[in-house]
Amino acid sequence: MKYTSTFCRSSVLIFLFFVSTQISAQTLRGIVRAASNFQPITGATVSIYPSKSEATPLAVATSPEGEFEFENLRAGYYRCEVSAIGFETVYLTETQVEAGKEHVLEIELRSSNTELPEVTIATSAPGGRPLQPMSEIPLTRDQTLRFPAMFFDPGRLAAAFPGVSQVDDGTNMMSIRGNSPAMVRWRIEGLDIVNPNHLPNAGTFSDAPAGASGGVLMFSAQMLDNSSLLTGAFPAGYGDAVAGVMDMNLRTGNKREHEFTAQAGLIGLDLAAEGPLSKKHNSSYLVNYRYSTVGLLGELGVSFGDEQINFQDLSVNLNFTGKKGGQYSVFGLGGGSKNIFTHKEDSTEVMYDKDLYNIDFRSSTGIFGGSGKWVSSKNSWIKVALVYSSQSNDWSKYLYKSPHPEYVGFSDFRVETRISGSIEYHLELGSHQLSAGTQMSHIYFDGKITPPTKNYYFSTVAYQNLQPWLRWDWNSQKGRWNSQLGAQFHYNSAYKEMEPAPRGLLSYRIASKHRVSLSAGLYKQDAPIWLQYVTSPFPGPDYRAPYISSFQSGIRYTWNPSLFWKITAELFQQNIDNIPANLTSTLSLFNNPEFITDQPVFGESKARNRGLELGVERSLHAGWFFAANGSIFRSDYQLIRDQWLHSRWNIGHLSNVTFGKEWQREKTAGITRIIGVGIRGVWAGGPREANIDLAASMSAKRTIFDESAGYVIQNADYFRADIRVYWKRNLGDRRNSIFALDIQNLTGQQNLAYHYYEPFTGKIENKYQLGPIPNFSWRMEF
Repeated sequence: MKYTSTFCRSSVLIFLFFVSTQISAQTLRGIVRAASNFQPITGATVSIYPSKSEATPLAVATSPEGEFEFENLRAGYYRCEVSAIGFETVYLTETQVEAGKEHVLEIELRSSNTELPEVTIATSAPGGRPLQPMSEIPLTRDQTLRFPAMFFDPGRLAAAFPGVSQVDDGTNMMSIRGNSPAMVRWRIEGLDIVNPNHLPNAGTFSDAPAGASGGVLMFSAQMLDNSSLLTGAFPAGYGDAVAGVMDMNLRTGNKREHEFTAQAGLIGLDLAAEGPLSKKHNSSYLVNYRYSTVGLLGELGVSFGDEQINFQDLSVNLNFTGKKGGQYSVFGLGGGSKNIFTHKEDSTEVMYDKDLYNIDFRSSTGIFGGSGKWVSSKNSWIKVALVYSSQSNDWSKYLYKSPHPEYVGFSDFRVETRISGSIEYHLELGSHQLSAGTQMSHIYFDGKITPPTKNYYFSTVAYQNLQPWLRWDWNSQKGRWNSQLGAQFHYNSAYKEMEPAPRGLLSYRIASKHRVSLSAGLYKQDAPIWLQYVTSPFPGPDYRAPYISSFQSGIRYTWNPSLFWKITAELFQQNIDNIPANLTSTLSLFNNPEFITDQPVFGESKARNRGLELGVERSLHAGWFFAANGSIFRSDYQLIRDQWLHSRWNIGHLSNVTFGKEWQREKTAGITRIIGVGIRGVWAGGPREANIDLAASMSAKRTIFDESAGYVIQNADYFRADIRVYWKRNLGDRRNSIFALDIQNLTGQQNLAYHYYEPFTGKIENKYQLGPIPNFSWRMEF
């Protein structure tokens, strides 16, 4: 009951803050700086336009400190426009103002000598860089609250956009453009980290931990600033990934007012606080504690049958502003999760082989680091960051032999640790920007499987990864042409070779609202950690897995009919080499989301992906938003020359439609009520499978696949409808609250996940995706 008492004490503390704290009037404020040197821009014009088109806009000029402030605003959404002589104009189309919560904007303007297009929508990506003109999906905290059944997880939110397939309904595992989920890299504050998810074994066929996914993100999205998922055309500075990069930055806490958030739902109970550490020194804190709702009820004695799922996490971010606008942060994110299944005592209740076992999975993750960026000259700045991240996973499965209390089974223990540091230098020279940097990582892995007959690929592994890079960005005088050339170099101490990965992007504005962009480049990724040192069973030197190498290219057309609408079409192709494989057993790790296997790996396979993505988006304006997209693609892999096979991720087509509408009323002065509804539909090709070798499976008493012909079986198409209905109340200037109901798989569609051999019945059985999952949630900010 230790965690329960901690939760109760925290609840009392939050309540006391609630009854004693008053927040100033509904406020939108911020600061405008030059992107080249972080210096405040005096006299910049900041205009805000209420969502209702007939409402009167407001405008202010920034102070000598670059600051601006709008007070006594009505709760709701605003469009924000920031302009200054000699700088590009920035438009922010979804800026939300709520009672009891200041919205603070930190806007960086880039210098410009160009003739700007009529419509410039400049949403910043993580780290303050401009969004890539192609193959980048911006993800916001506000979207995780508006889109249906997102569970406040940016990984799940990404699946609502083109080319991203959610592999399992209960996880944030994503296949991007037909790639393996294990080829996705997660980053925080610009540095590579270990898998930052609770319950990383969720959704995997073998119940082993996945390489880059889990049941839910290990820290609440309340900690996050805007994030991005790069699905291709990564700029230099992004490496060790060939499928995609989830790029996340932590949010800065309010530096002027203390604010609090309480949230409860199916995922967990959240308590968050933020505010100034010292107003004199312009510093802030942001802290969030979360405990799983199911885990808390279990601690209180509520039974959920044979399975217990529990997680908790604590996150802290401290931010400091130095001289000349320098920004420094120290952060810590830590959490643990467990999934415990208890065998059935009554033999008459046993229906599956799993019912005979006690299965215990425990995972713990810690991420700690700091970053700083400061001006080095009039037009240049430097950023330095260091982060330590580690995840341990302990899984055991024991057969309980009744009536004798004897256990027979096996276990799997793994620890992965990354210590990563980086330094970046950015210099702006008129229409040119030069950037260079390097990322260095020390990577450690330790693992053990029992019984020891499967121990050959598990041992202690430690090596270093070095990724120096440089990049040149250029904008033409008329603003029509944009180009980006760069190179990423990849080296690790195990393979002992430095390989270049050049890449480039060219973008041309063919008319004021139309743009065409092209990209091409090489991308490298380390082979799985446990393959860095493998003792060969054959005469000759031990096996050293080479870098996985990918060549990607694409062309994209973008049309912005207005500030609120965006229409895109993108063709892409990708060729991947050196994917670890066992050519004798026809195994390729391209088809494995865990990126690990109990078979020997001494060879390489290839893969290729090709497709077309179409998208239409309307940001929230006049009370409604809309997003629709569709992808058609093909994903193949090759073990033998000239013989291409269907990959596991070759579902063929994927489409999403999301629509949301809000109705706002203010019957009583100072009290605003909003009723909203969001609906999302997903239609995709059915999951692919290899044939099951029934005779071999019966002999081994587990599922044995025959992959010699590839993943030739495609199941029926996947369909899912989600809905979110919410009621939001802004009470004066004190607080706002949201009551919401999300239902994932509203229609109860029975989507087949895969087939497997069931030892207890001796038959091939069906495994289905999740049925309807209701989530009633409540959230208050004050």
